[in-house]
Amino acid sequence: MTELSVLTLNCWGLKFVSKEREDRLTAIGRYLADTSRGYDIVGLQEVWVYDDFLRIRDLVRDTLPYAKHWYSGALGSGLVILSKYPIVGSTMRRFALNGDPMKIFHGDWYVGKCVVSAIIAHPTCGEIEVFNTHLHAGYDPVGTVDRYLGCRVGEAWEMSSLVTAAASQGRHVISLGDYNSAPNSLVVGLLTKRGGLTDSWAKVHPAPTNPVPSGLTPDEGVAIMGVTCDTPLNTWTKHTWINHHTNDAIGERLDYIFFRETPEFSCTHVDVAVRDQISGIGAANSGSKNYSDHFGVHAKFIIKPAVYHFENRAGAMLSDPFSSSPAAPTTKSSAPDDMSVETLEEILLLLQQYSAMTLRGPKLELKVIVPLCIVAQIALIIGNFFVETRWVAGILTVLVGALGAGWMSHFLYAFLYGRETEGTYKNLIDEVQESLDRRTGQKSTGSRTSSHYQATGARNSLLQ
Repeated sequence: MTELSVLTLNCWGLKFVSKEREDRLTAIGRYLADTSRGYDIVGLQEVWVYDDFLRIRDLVRDTLPYAKHWYSGALGSGLVILSKYPIVGSTMRRFALNGDPMKIFHGDWYVGKCVVSAIIAHPTCGEIEVFNTHLHAGYDPVGTVDRYLGCRVGEAWEMSSLVTAAASQGRHVISLGDYNSAPNSLVVGLLTKRGGLTDSWAKVHPAPTNPVPSGLTPDEGVAIMGVTCDTPLNTWTKHTWINHHTNDAIGERLDYIFFRETPEFSCTHVDVAVRDQISGIGAANSGSKNYSDHFGVHAKFIIKPAVYHFENRAGAMLSDPFSSSPAAPTTKSSAPDDMSVETLEEILLLLQQYSAMTLRGPKLELKVIVPLCIVAQIALIIGNFFVETRWVAGILTVLVGALGAGWMSHFLYAFLYGRETEGTYKNLIDEVQESLDRRTGQKSTGSRTSSHYQATGARNSLLQ
């Protein structure tokens, strides 16, 4: 029996954007290098600048000697895993739904949102596969339609398949990171119900429900609700978030450590970590500041050697992942797929709605904007033949070139991004429909899904 100490932290390390980035990430490296912390595995997000990773890696070399950084997209994944034990394998999977390249200031598409994993060889407990991710951010206020919820639900669907496959290989599984989702969201529901993961905070600190607390202070929000982001307690917070559970302005829990609970793997302690305010960040005499705009999450596990040994892998791979009688003797070694018919119908309708909403822009560009630009360009080319004034002809030539570049870029966006996104949503909808068919034993129809949804009402999870 061994204790395993795990930490996740969003480091807020965007180049040119994050304030005092170099000072803060250096301070984070020193924090992790402190031997009294006793971390065995650390997952970091938003380490966008490779030099920051190198600096952290050098600072923690004696305490967390094994480190892995992943590339993705044009600007990098920002994901890092540090380990006390050897990393013997790693993977990176870019999500099929990955944001919108036209939303330049959102940036999620350009960093190639993905999930990474490191297989860690523990000396007594066998292989532990650690997943680290940073799901698509939300940019809309609470209570309004979240335009990227469809992306995050698609990302969570992919992740639930990956963690299930990892467990079927006989490994202990941990999935951590910034999920940009409230605890009551469909994203968390997918990971826990379809992926068979357990939310470590909810396991140790169940949300109070009788009665639901109200009027919580920010300190109580952290202690009771596990708030990690947009809390008034953080010196970098610009806008305090309304908590989904208490409706208080105390921030939200967006950072998680999930794990695959088995008789050999259990969680004993969870706390909100890296809350300290320290000096030495930024200009002298600028006061004490937090390490990041997020707090971290720290969990301790009791772990034993897995009962489900590697010689049983082939049988698990061939078995039905939705079977109620898993081939392996370890609890939850195969996908439990505990999602209800109602939840699957909700996911199906949501994906259909977001598919239509997401593709509205590319279709408009392809059918309206591109033809208008081409017509205008042709008109200017013809008009240029009848202009005798040199400077006017020069201006028209520049406009012709700008319109040509414009319609070409809009065409490429609408055709390439639009067609790819349309195909991705179709694939996801088909997969959800297959799961729903498996549950109901019959072919579900769109009208059935729609009528069920209207009968039950629009759930809050659509806005999380």
